[in-house]
Amino acid sequence: MVSDEVIEAYRRAGEAARAAINRAFEIVRAGVSIKDVCDDLERKIIEFGCKPAFPCNICINEVAAHYTADENTRTIIPDNCIVKVDVGAHYDGYIADAAVTINLSSEHEDLIKSVREAIDNVSNDIETGISVMKISTIIEKTIKSYGFKPIRNLCGHQMDRYKLHTGFAIPNVKQVKDVFTKLYPGYAYAIEPFATIDSGKGEVNGVRGGNIFKLVSPRPPKMGAARSLFLTIQRRFNYLPFTRRWLSDFRDNPSYSKAFYQLLDRGYITEYPYMVEGNGKPVAQWEHTFLILEKEVIRVT
Repeated sequence: MVSDEVIEAYRRAGEAARAAINRAFEIVRAGVSIKDVCDDLERKIIEFGCKPAFPCNICINEVAAHYTADENTRTIIPDNCIVKVDVGAHYDGYIADAAVTINLSSEHEDLIKSVREAIDNVSNDIETGISVMKISTIIEKTIKSYGFKPIRNLCGHQMDRYKLHTGFAIPNVKQVKDVFTKLYPGYAYAIEPFATIDSGKGEVNGVRGGNIFKLVSPRPPKMGAARSLFLTIQRRFNYLPFTRRWLSDFRDNPSYSKAFYQLLDRGYITEYPYMVEGNGKPVAQWEHTFLILEKEVIRVT
């Protein structure tokens, strides 16, 4: 049973995520700084009384997921590209995750349409108890009907309080084993079709340097600057993903950089690689979050 308070928390997170996405359509343009976009959209989430559930992802062309600006990023959005904007908001740990693809090119309109239609078709059919295989089948059929390839190793995901990825994944291609895996009440699910053009590989590869990290150790180091930094990260972000941009107040601390890399090298935190299409072809994405209740499904984003 999901309480009214939890439902309201998801609604508030969804409202903040929608506001950030709407803002993205206003500000994502060629020549604009990726860092400025990330900062702007994360501020929008905060304006709505929530916190970012993860750093704003700005992924261009063949980069499919998990790239955000670092504190020193000077990259600008290029001409004639497609831009994936993926944002997350949480209210008291309850997460809404949403993404769109913004077309700044004269091409790929149908590619973007394929993923948007895929998530719309899922929205039309989703219900309490639906199987993951049925969702994946809807996504795969929709994308292929346009002549494109779903990305088979990027998936939607179950979420819980302060847990962005938990439970099982929701693939973008049908897997028979998922016929018995169902969306039961009490959880939120981010469903996110990804697609590439026919000459793409239909898979992504991970590359280091996406600037997104997460605590993975349940306990801090025993002493020193690394312990202090661990506890700060834990207090600010719990075990949700974060970026070093969010630790800017540590920038002038001479022990900060060493402490951060100690945490990384010793496995206290992990780095998310950013995901690149295997043949270097453009990728489109669309995403919504669904809260499954006993008698209804709420699309909160």
